[in-house]
Amino acid sequence: MSTKPELNPGKLVWAGEHWINGISIDEDAEPSGWFSQYSIRYSEAGEGNVLQLVIPEKDICCICTDNLGVGEWVSDGFFAKSSVQTPDAPLVKATFRREGSAHSNPSWVVDWDGHHVVARWNITKPPVIAYGPFKEGIEFFTILFFTMDSSIEVDGKQIKGKPYLRDIWKPSIGEMRSSSVFALSESMIETAGPAA
Repeated sequence: MSTKPELNPGKLVWAGEHWINGISIDEDAEPSGWFSQYSIRYSEAGEGNVLQLVIPEKDICCICTDNLGVGEWVSDGFFAKSSVQTPDAPLVKATFRREGSAHSNPSWVVDWDGHHVVARWNITKPPVIAYGPFKEGIEFFTILFFTMDSSIEVDGKQIKGKPYLRDIWKPSIGEMRSSSVFALSESMIETAGPAA
């Protein structure tokens, strides 16, 4: 049995956190609230927070960021492939503040252009820890905290809806999981090609 870590010769693309809070009034309908935030700690574009926010009831569809370069990088590389498509969403400057504890009740508070958004997750179960290939040429390390108890508040009003089960998790972790989840210590690695 090995007593030292295995070195990964791949290229680190990004490292950080991904916070998703998807809620719906009817789980077969479009989300009544979609909060998908990357907190990038390492990337070729630098560091920063980038939020894809869609609240149909409030006619809100935008990409919030505290670093415009990182905002463009995440929008082009990640949100363009999201299950929730927002190709015409404007990129807006915002402030981000984390509150609570990852152990039970974390939240993100985001402010921009007079709007105030609070996304909350209530965590009651241990995380799912996963690493290895997620698709051809890409490996991930991630710690996933799923919950069926989350909320989104916009300008003091709670948006109607609750988390729903999604099948996107079947290929990677083998079963349907919640639309509300956050990933800590997430790292995306491009694997090295075969030796010549």
